[in-house]
Amino acid sequence: MKKMLPIFLIMMTLLTGMANAEEQNKVEIFDIKKGKVIKTLPGDEKVQKEVEELLKGITGIYPKFEPIPDKGHMVKVPLSPPVKMTNQWLDDHVTEVIVIFPEYENPHLLVFDSRANSFFFTFNKSTDDFLKRINFTPKKARK
Repeated sequence: MKKMLPIFLIMMTLLTGMANAEEQNKVEIFDIKKGKVIKTLPGDEKVQKEVEELLKGITGIYPKFEPIPDKGHMVKVPLSPPVKMTNQWLDDHVTEVIVIFPEYENPHLLVFDSRANSFFFTFNKSTDDFLKRINFTPKKARK
């Protein structure tokens, strides 16, 4: 029995570490108006590739004073492994991207570098494939 305790503790440590890694790699869809996560799904290589394509389409710094809208959705995607990004605004590894889908304008990106600095960017790539991959359709404003 005494020999089983160390083995049990090691197994619990390993399983806890694996659960934490899985939690860290989850894609979360956040409803801004409701103020809560409305959907969680496992991150995978295909979702990460879609986000990498969005990063390649960065065109500039998001120009508005308040980049987080009152209505819309945000999709948080942790990048594992981090993605190297080099452009005129950032030369570092990106560890997490939040795709912001305002109801009244085009989406933009919140990007976190390896030092947890945040950057808001505009981009010119379509989000259609990304949204299909995560099976989500953000609400659009009615005109």
